[in-house]
Amino acid sequence: IQRPTCEGIRVRSPQDAHVIFHGVALGILPMITRRLDTEERRTINSGCVFVWEERGGPNTEPMGLGIERWTDSIRWGPSRVREEFLFYHEKEPDPLDIDIGMNYDSDAPYVLLRYRPAHVLMRENLVKQTYSVFVETTNGRRKWHLIAYFTQDTVDYLRTVDDIPYLAYIKVPVGVYKSARSANRTGRCARAMRTPEFVGDPLSSVTLIGADVAIEQEATPVRGCRMSSVKRGWFTSASSVECEN
Repeated sequence: IQRPTCEGIRVRSPQDAHVIFHGVALGILPMITRRLDTEERRTINSGCVFVWEERGGPNTEPMGLGIERWTDSIRWGPSRVREEFLFYHEKEPDPLDIDIGMNYDSDAPYVLLRYRPAHVLMRENLVKQTYSVFVETTNGRRKWHLIAYFTQDTVDYLRTVDDIPYLAYIKVPVGVYKSARSANRTGRCARAMRTPEFVGDPLSSVTLIGADVAIEQEATPVRGCRMSSVKRGWFTSASSVECEN
């Protein structure tokens, strides 16, 4: 059976996540190498943290390394962003949950029935916290994911990386683990900077923005009119137009 990468722990910040990632890289903590089976999913509770590598790239597909996607047989609401993390709140369970998926070790589908009588006292709903990074490994660039589970009632009682001696003294090299969300934002900004667009009105100077240099081209005034303009930041706009009678 696969055990979580960490148990009884909460992740307070991206720096905490980097410590856990580096613990995996050093072989101190285990990485999850396959999708959780039915029994392993049932053991998920507050304080469980899992680190896994996303399958993808030329060196992973032929060897079957990594996991294509994470599945835990829990129904989640929409994601919410906080810092670099995504948070998902568990939906209220139905009296009878039917989880239909794929068996972890074959292509045959399985059906997991979990009957929850209404009179049974249920645990507090879980919160799932996710964080992803890009990391350079001996096999090239890889995408690693961290999944942490907790409940609002128990999160303050969970340990942190500072409370665990073999994690508290880990020194994470600067720049090794790059947030995937930050990388995506940087890529979008770079594409936006390369995509020109025109702003302003027909009587104003036209400025090409989105390039490295703003290029201004004076618009031709209407015949019989005298136009005065004022420069405002990245663009020039007409401040007044005087026409001859």
